[in-house]
Amino acid sequence: MTAERFRTIISTVLIVGVTLSGVLVAAGFAGSFAVGWDGSLGGPLTGLPAGGPASGLDPTDFGFLWSSLVALRPVGLAQAGLVVLIATPVVRVAASVVAFALEGDRVYAGITLVVLAILLASLFVLR
Repeated sequence: MTAERFRTIISTVLIVGVTLSGVLVAAGFAGSFAVGWDGSLGGPLTGLPAGGPASGLDPTDFGFLWSSLVALRPVGLAQAGLVVLIATPVVRVAASVVAFALEGDRVYAGITLVVLAILLASLFVLR
């Protein structure tokens, strides 16, 4: 793999991740104008508790992300955008591991694999 091909793959991963994240967050923000942010947080159709601070449903709680996305609630779209934004550098590092391995560069593949392990540990283990 040439250096130019490597840069193209990495830049494509970053461009797609940031663009998709921006589109999802913008769609969630625009949708919140249509139904109101509190109206997007829950309701009887999705089985979620009613929205708003009094209900205890917090827009920073990602526990209802999947059901909010399925219901196309603005908060779910915005949260999905944030998840994509957080995942973008992780995917970039994973793509680097694969690229270095395909090049046969074991030292850089190993170093990048350690960086990937640290990133994943910081996301899933260290809370």
